[in-house]
Amino acid sequence: MSEQHTTPADVVRAYARAKSRADVQEALRYCGQDTVFETIAFQAVATGLDEVARQTTAFLRAFPDYGVELDYLAEADDLVVGAGTIRATMMESLVGIEPTGRAFELPFACHWRVRDGLIRHERFFFDFHQMCEQLGLSTADAAARFAAWRERAKAVAR
Repeated sequence: MSEQHTTPADVVRAYARAKSRADVQEALRYCGQDTVFETIAFQAVATGLDEVARQTTAFLRAFPDYGVELDYLAEADDLVVGAGTIRATMMESLVGIEPTGRAFELPFACHWRVRDGLIRHERFFFDFHQMCEQLGLSTADAAARFAAWRERAKAVAR
């Protein structure tokens, strides 16, 4: 890693900067092989670096201008808790949802577990309904697409 990361919050800041540049490879350098990412709004869980890479790549393909603005981070041992604003424009399809070309701007909250300088767990919260509304999507239709995507992912994993 090119930067010095002395605290768990430093690791999270570097990770957020990389994701905001849509630099998946750089972002993943801050994650452990056994990392678990939960995106609560999508009811999605990615386990392991390969699955995290696939989901992150798909999301950033759909939202290439994705950006994170951190309002604060607080640390307690290996736990980092933060909040801020996420912004993005839907330019490509995601889980079968056709792109609208519209943008969203939403508050988020997240917590990360960082051990040995690597993110081991991320739990990411934002309002799914507000995202859909700002993107011009039906919440029910988008939720159904995510449910079908989760079912396909389970079938592939079997």
